[in-house]
Amino acid sequence: MAISPASPEAQQAENEHVVRASLTVLVTRNADGDLEEGVRARLAAVDCVVGVDRADVSGLRPALNDLRVQVDAALRVSGPADAAAVAAALESGFGVKDVREVELE
Repeated sequence: MAISPASPEAQQAENEHVVRASLTVLVTRNADGDLEEGVRARLAAVDCVVGVDRADVSGLRPALNDLRVQVDAALRVSGPADAAAVAAALESGFGVKDVREVELE
């Protein structure tokens, strides 16, 4: 009996991790939708983010061209199961600043 290799979907699921992150996200002032939609869209655009399960706004500071939003988020991310690596990957995303805490679940 031959063992078939795992499907690409199964391999991807093995590399996915659920994390909780506290970070600052820059949302464009004229973005479509409400603030939460803007935060979710900005986080979803980060390369390592597979899905945004929850995004709770905990603070807001207006700037000239954007809104600096403090967020506590539950995210599904791909990559190594290492909080420091996930924090670095999140911080490399456009519009993501000041990743304060990342906790693997």
